[in-house]
Amino acid sequence: MPGQTFQHAAITSASVSDVWKSLDEPNTWEAIPGVDRVIDPVVDADGRLRGFTFESGVGGRKYLGEATPARREEGRLMAWDIDSSEIKGRVAIEIGPDDDGTNVQVRLDVEGAGMLGSLFFPVIASAIGGGFSATVEEFVAGL
Repeated sequence: MPGQTFQHAAITSASVSDVWKSLDEPNTWEAIPGVDRVIDPVVDADGRLRGFTFESGVGGRKYLGEATPARREEGRLMAWDIDSSEIKGRVAIEIGPDDDGTNVQVRLDVEGAGMLGSLFFPVIASAIGGGFSATVEEFVAGL
């Protein structure tokens, strides 16, 4: 099934270390495009976020989804596989030093899932893409 990729980078004055710590905070993910609310986060004994359920509102409807670990490179990359009844994909945050602080690259790969997801994927993708860059800028500013 065809999908779509959205990506945007922004700079924050926060250090790489501070940005990385914030990525292990469940409420941080409520500012990422496509996640309106984090529910039931799973945090291990070392304080690392290991998964969560999320709520997303698109086109006047609310969807529940699951975020499970896809890839983690300490201090550099955190990626989640996302799965709901209408969409599936991956969100990845890659961070690195920049002369002005920390460069934060956000990439979201999504595709429709199931019959309804396939039918409404263009509407879902349009809703995500319409404000993706601005939402990433806000997300990074809050780190």
